Amino acid sequence: MMRLGHGLLLLCLLLPLSLQAEPPTLKNMMEQETPAETEEPAPDKPASEPTVVDEYERGSPRSSMEGLLHALRHNDFERAAHYLDGRNLPKRVAELPLSLLAEEFKLILNRTLWVDLDTLSESKNGLTGDGLPPYRDLVGRVPLGSRQVSVYMQRVPRGDGQYIWKISNATLGEVPNLYEQYGDGPIGEYLSDHLPEFEILGLQSWQFVAVLLMFLIAYLISLPLFAISKWLVRRRYPDNAQLQRFISGPLRLLFVVLVVREAFPLVRPSIEARAIAEGHALMILALVWVMVSGMELARERLNRSFQEKGKDQGAQLLKPLFTIGKILIIIIGLLMWLENLGFKATTILAGLGIGGLAVALAAQKSVENLIGAITLYLSSPVKVGNFCKFGTQMGVVEEIGLRYTRVRTIDRTVIHISNATFVDLQLENFSEREKIRYSPALNLRYDTPASKLRGVMDEITQALKDHPMTHESPLRVRFHKFGPNALQLNVLSYIQTTAFPDYLEAAEELNLAILTILEQHGVAMTDTTQHRWLDTPKAPGGQ
Repeated sequence: MMRLGHGLLLLCLLLPLSLQAEPPTLKNMMEQETPAETEEPAPDKPASEPTVVDEYERGSPRSSMEGLLHALRHNDFERAAHYLDGRNLPKRVAELPLSLLAEEFKLILNRTLWVDLDTLSESKNGLTGDGLPPYRDLVGRVPLGSRQVSVYMQRVPRGDGQYIWKISNATLGEVPNLYEQYGDGPIGEYLSDHLPEFEILGLQSWQFVAVLLMFLIAYLISLPLFAISKWLVRRRYPDNAQLQRFISGPLRLLFVVLVVREAFPLVRPSIEARAIAEGHALMILALVWVMVSGMELARERLNRSFQEKGKDQGAQLLKPLFTIGKILIIIIGLLMWLENLGFKATTILAGLGIGGLAVALAAQKSVENLIGAITLYLSSPVKVGNFCKFGTQMGVVEEIGLRYTRVRTIDRTVIHISNATFVDLQLENFSEREKIRYSPALNLRYDTPASKLRGVMDEITQALKDHPMTHESPLRVRFHKFGPNALQLNVLSYIQTTAFPDYLEAAEELNLAILTILEQHGVAMTDTTQHRWLDTPKAPGGQ
């Protein structure tokens, strides 16, 4: 039962919900919570407009509301009180601490109003041309019975000659009335006092308990109903175990979802929870399960019918046909869920088209390239932007498409290579290295004395250690061998960078340091150029 309870607790967040106030979609929430990389000045705020210096950033409606929401999100109600205009409040409201009003205001906002900060003005003078007094900006409206309560930001004096923006006292005066309609209520307040405090997606602990009880009650109600249904089906179709599983599985889940769906608004969920709930994920899951199981029942019935009529070939074709049908149902369910979350997923289906999908599946090469693209994305031997070597070519991967991978070579030409071919090549990814090897070839003359050679090796080793970009290990300078034309030194170290221009700069510094050491010790590198001396025969007579 505890395992079932945990599972239901997780699923309750995905319930569909139908309320009068349409909440924002999950996509809207994600877009607002993800800050833009660059922000342009608002149209109503000139770039040269001086700003109001304020400890709580209350110089404009947007910055003030942003500070208030931040304080409420962290349950810092003492700080949130600084964003409320407590002047000239009704007597029964004025007797309440501003911190308590801030706490009640948080619940009201969480459950009724999604504040879109992008619509608020960044100007110290507020939004102009909205039909409101110049000292007041509208944030939104909250239903209260048969009327609407406007949530205003109001420009008020700070006391030192400057003006700042706060939640209007007209709005603040309605907070107790709004809390009576949208607050926790007596049961919620009682449970809140006796349960641990935590909050996920705006849902408090008592709301999770209430939803869990809803699932439990709906499950208990379904037990006798579906037990009777299974008994009737067993009597009518004693050999059809699949139909019995269909009743006790997907149909029961659909029944539980519908029951909890109707009761879910009673917990007064937050807008964040409602945005997720409006995805109808659990409802779509139940419907897809019902339809897929129903298709399986139909396939079994048709299969028996074909076999009884001796149409074995038709029976064999049923499974792939129904498999395609089930896949389409699942895809449609997924697209519906994405649409409910605010993502225009149906345009993807319209762009591809069922006919285009069939043609793509019929083309062998296209399928191979598609599988190659999937392999490249899953195994990720290279990624877009990586510098790699493939076969005998080198370049930067610019795009991994469904058919081709586009690579820009070091000669700045572009190569389009099919994914099926590209994935079979030996790929060397230079971008994945964590450091770059520095190993210059030092070939010294044979007339170099051993005493000088030892000093040269020690100073080169010290130069490598002293450089700030060389890795401490491995680092070595060794007299490797007697080469055909020179004494060969083996130098091995690593530059701690993945950027090739930085490596070239460090290598240049080390090369110059090594050259200086050789000059100081009077040691020269050998010239490996081969010369051929030809004896020219003398002409007769000595000329």
